[in-house]
Amino acid sequence: MSSQIKRCGLMCVMVTAGVLCAADQQQARCDDEVGFTTIFNGKDLEGWDGDPRLWSVVDGVIRGQTTKENPARGNTFCVWKGGKLTDFVLKLKFRIQNGNSGVQYRSTHSGDWRVRGYQAEVENNPGKVGFLYHEGGRGWMVNVGDFVVVDEEGKKNVVGKVADVNAMKEAGYYKMQDWNEYTITARGNHLVHDLNGYQTIEMIDDDPKGRAMEGILALQIHAGPPMVVEFKDIRIRHLKADYGEAIRLFNGENLDGWVTSGDAMKETFSVENGVLSIGGRPAGYIRTTEDYTNFVLRMQVRHITRGNGGILVRIIGEDKVWPKSMEAQGMAGSMGDFFSIGGFLFKGPADRTRGRHIRKAHDSNEEPLGQWNNYEVTLDGGDLEIKVNGLVQNTATECEEVSGKIGLQSEGCQMEYRNIVLIPILPGE
Repeated sequence: MSSQIKRCGLMCVMVTAGVLCAADQQQARCDDEVGFTTIFNGKDLEGWDGDPRLWSVVDGVIRGQTTKENPARGNTFCVWKGGKLTDFVLKLKFRIQNGNSGVQYRSTHSGDWRVRGYQAEVENNPGKVGFLYHEGGRGWMVNVGDFVVVDEEGKKNVVGKVADVNAMKEAGYYKMQDWNEYTITARGNHLVHDLNGYQTIEMIDDDPKGRAMEGILALQIHAGPPMVVEFKDIRIRHLKADYGEAIRLFNGENLDGWVTSGDAMKETFSVENGVLSIGGRPAGYIRTTEDYTNFVLRMQVRHITRGNGGILVRIIGEDKVWPKSMEAQGMAGSMGDFFSIGGFLFKGPADRTRGRHIRKAHDSNEEPLGQWNNYEVTLDGGDLEIKVNGLVQNTATECEEVSGKIGLQSEGCQMEYRNIVLIPILPGE
């Protein structure tokens, strides 16, 4: 992967191809914090409740510590007293010297600092840190790198891969005994963990008896040998939408639920090893057989060759090249751009809108050719948001609110898609 000079309004820096310049990184970080509330004051444990023998604030961070002389009496937790979390994005930084810890969310508190429920793993063990556990209940849930669906009977089924564990370890997704940042996203029955910007797990929990749709937040000290774990920069963004049951639009095995835009396209799309491949020619698309209106649409995308492609949402009317719809651009280097097709109405930011096109807000943050990108499109009423690798790259308002198909374009570029998930946004009361 080559390096290049990128210039921006603040300064000129040497960066790796595909990485934001310094000014854009700073602005992106600011944009990324919009809507978050800090829940640890950096001074004391106000708003938190833990065993005072083991939990304290030292040098501006929450510290959990056990010694031979002062051990934990079983797993014990420092509980946030701010109430229950439902749908949210949680960000925090942690570092652990030794031992085992975790971040509990959507959990239950049974008193005496005992907690059970979903846990994001914390330990100095690359390849394991980042997995999903269920404390005091269902045990192991999702290994690092896996996408799991828990069925209605509670059976855990690995249905795909979100990452190559060995590649993540080589890339240094976890920093030993240093500060690391978790991002935990919960929307309805859909859960995602990201660690230092790397997605580690994804789960759809269809088990009505075992899952939790709301619950408390807590930090863990694990019973056992002496340990020290620390947390800081803890902040939450509460999501206001009412989410329905997550759906895997692509089952990873075949094209059930999808049709091509014409008979000439049938050889353009294929499935192998959980991946939907697009040949790029002829021009056209594959689309869902069902209509969707308001949703979060998540997927992983990678370019095999350079060229054009895209994601079409709210497709209406007859199949043709190209149907009335809205396009989240899929061209290599331009992911995050937006286009209106066929006169689809929308309103974009004035400084980035030219006709039917809204340019993305930041320089490209795509991964290099051949590597997976996380792409997310949210449509909630008239509001559109497009994220690339966790960064909001585009927004629009006053979009036509109609029910339509979802499509993937063949437009010259060989591309691959996997883990295509739709989380419905239910109508408000």
